[in-house]
Amino acid sequence: MSTNIETWLDEIDNILEAGSKVPLSNKIGIDAKALKTAIENIRLNMPNEITQARAIVADRNNILVKAKNEAVSVVTSAQEKSRALISTAEDKVRTLVLKTEDYSKNKIAEAEAQAKQIVNTANEDAKIIRANAQLEAAAMVDSSEIVIQSKATAESIVKTAQDDAASTLAGANAQAENIVSAATEQAERTLADAKARSEAAIDNANKWSSEIRIAAGDFIEDIMKTAEQAVTTSLAEIQNARNNIKNVTGKIENPEQIEE
Repeated sequence: MSTNIETWLDEIDNILEAGSKVPLSNKIGIDAKALKTAIENIRLNMPNEITQARAIVADRNNILVKAKNEAVSVVTSAQEKSRALISTAEDKVRTLVLKTEDYSKNKIAEAEAQAKQIVNTANEDAKIIRANAQLEAAAMVDSSEIVIQSKATAESIVKTAQDDAASTLAGANAQAENIVSAATEQAERTLADAKARSEAAIDNANKWSSEIRIAAGDFIEDIMKTAEQAVTTSLAEIQNARNNIKNVTGKIENPEQIEE
């Protein structure tokens, strides 16, 4: 197609060179019909690229509007996904924290119940020991021959029973405290782990949302650059074609006065 245009431009040059000077003037007489035919053939044989460039220039606003709409759609979708991810992460965090708190309460309640049972058992054991000691002491006191000895032995038995009961109770209290302390520490560790996981989930959601927004921006920038490059190239080709035609037709002075 471009070869045909070059051919018709050469034809215009030939028409101009073949023109004859009009006497007593600076004008030249040329074959106007042949010149018009050459110009019309140039119009008819314009490259498809120039036609396409004109279409691109005409549709430039449509291209930019479409690119902006796509960009808005991408950003909106990214924001919706980001909000959904953050909402899901927050829901999981709330669920995890609630489960952790329930677990901690249950463990502490179990530990307190177990400690209470140990203390109650120790108290019952102490009561039994005291009762046995008192019975044994009373039995010994009933024998008149060994009254003095029985009193001393009874006192010793009672003291021993009291010491055993106190020791048992102290051990029960210590064991109960250890159980409650261990349950509390485990609950605190579980809750801390849940919070750490929830914070990590939210951080990941925010990071993913940021990456989507950046990717959307890059996508918009690429679309805009491509559109601008296409328009710039097309305008340059149209301008080049116009300059070629002007360079050829510019050799004619006052073309409206050309004589056939």
